[in-house]
Amino acid sequence: MMANQYNVFIAVDFFNSDILFVANSSGELSRKVIKAIENHELESDGAVRLYRTSYQSIKAIKNLMERYHLPFHEAARPKGRDYESQTINAVG
Repeated sequence: MMANQYNVFIAVDFFNSDILFVANSSGELSRKVIKAIENHELESDGAVRLYRTSYQSIKAIKNLMERYHLPFHEAARPKGRDYESQTINAVG
């Protein structure tokens, strides 16, 4: 599993506040973004920020975003040792 630990690819809106797409490969993510651009579904002329992370991190980030109504950039910001323990608990 260690080899696949960081195999979650995400596209976040230009303002770094909302997760737009989650995929298991960069190719899959690219296809989703391109399709959305072609369908005029994205704001900021289709500008997105791309990230690669782990399954545990994305679960914890989504949990924080939902629970505390945080934008992505706030939920994804490392908080030091206390953050690590909360992340583990949030992922459960």
